[in-house]
Amino acid sequence: MSAVHVGLDIGTTHITMVVIDLSRERKIRHYARSNPRVDTGETYTYAQDPVQIEMIIRSLLALVDEPIGSICLTGQVHGILYYDAQGMAVSPLYTWLDRSALVSIDGMTSQQRMEQETGIHLPSGYGLLTHFAHRRLGKVPSHAVGFCGILEFITGKLVGTRSRHSDASCLASYGAFDPVSLSFDPGVLRTVLDSSMLPFLEPCTPLTLVGETPDGIPVAHAVGDNQAGFFGMVPDWECSAMVSIGTSGQVSVFSTDTACPDQMELRPFFGAGYLHVGATLTAGKTYEVIQRFFASILASAGVSVDNERIFAMMKSVAASDDGDEPLFLDPRFNGARHDPSVRGSLTHITLDNLTPGNLVRAAIQGIVEELYTFKEHAPEVFRPVNHIVATGAAVRKNHLFSQELERQFGIPLVVADIDDGAGVGAALIGAVSAGALSIDAARLWVKENLDMTMEETE
Repeated sequence: MSAVHVGLDIGTTHITMVVIDLSRERKIRHYARSNPRVDTGETYTYAQDPVQIEMIIRSLLALVDEPIGSICLTGQVHGILYYDAQGMAVSPLYTWLDRSALVSIDGMTSQQRMEQETGIHLPSGYGLLTHFAHRRLGKVPSHAVGFCGILEFITGKLVGTRSRHSDASCLASYGAFDPVSLSFDPGVLRTVLDSSMLPFLEPCTPLTLVGETPDGIPVAHAVGDNQAGFFGMVPDWECSAMVSIGTSGQVSVFSTDTACPDQMELRPFFGAGYLHVGATLTAGKTYEVIQRFFASILASAGVSVDNERIFAMMKSVAASDDGDEPLFLDPRFNGARHDPSVRGSLTHITLDNLTPGNLVRAAIQGIVEELYTFKEHAPEVFRPVNHIVATGAAVRKNHLFSQELERQFGIPLVVADIDDGAGVGAALIGAVSAGALSIDAARLWVKENLDMTMEETE
């Protein structure tokens, strides 16, 4: 029996597992479990339970009957959890949605205080800033000896030891990390970390193993979900843009050029080059807010309708609305990475155009327009791009998103018919790290399977 390769994706909403049998064409299995939020009693905290996450990961792995050739984790980044000297979690996972750094202390938020002391602005939710905020708030557990992301934590649990190294795609998510020199800003580390938290994580060699499970299964260093998704769904790195519409939104373009527009982030990509990334804080989450709005209206009228039927209704009314007098919706309901204080808005309301169809169309157009803005600000980065690979449940389930992406970006679009592209990428990265595939063979595998997906979705 041939070995399979497993990619585990710890998302904000779900934890998924992708199992790939490289000996069989397009043999991909997908499993999912919910990843609930933990109520800490603090309105600014968005937390999850690392112990429960580990239990879910182990329960998913128990579903694999075949020999496993490799395991690699990916998923949400930026967030942190604290651990003790025995490597046990002593705090919740404070996710990338955590807003501790925006709490004002003595008239100044931690985000403002860090910028004042270091000259570096970090977005809310980035790990180093979250720890800095917790120090000011007195929330660092007294018996904590360090902190890390959920990906490093669970990887360490699988191999039975905590590594001092991590892939650069994960390290960059803590903030103040230079993807070119592969190092943290020393001034930020001095400001953020006290002596008990040093030394901090260091970069590993890309596409390598961190160790093995007690059963001898190779485990690769975990990787960021953005990089894993690009690796798993984009075979033609040099001429493709990947657009992902999930809880948040991202547009990613590969390049070996280190010059990056101010509006985008430069992220390391496994030593081969960089991803130029424009990221939004809300995309699918904005669409979900509109869905909850309709659900609340129906509930107030005594009508009980399940969520999927409401989403279907939204798609139907948006597709049938002529949109002669469109609404304009700013989707930044939770702020923007470089300005967390900004909020969404709905404008151009007339006496006749405040309809469900117009509202849904405005939400879709606004979500896509926020992503398209990155192309407007970075024409040189996008110049080689001749098509878009689009992914995310919103794009797969609602053709209005793909239509709007193609209309605004003005280039052909392919919808990746894969439930979890980041999980697929993680499985392939695990296979490369374990020596079962070369990078070129992995790209060829993606191309062959993506071409099949294109034929199926046309």
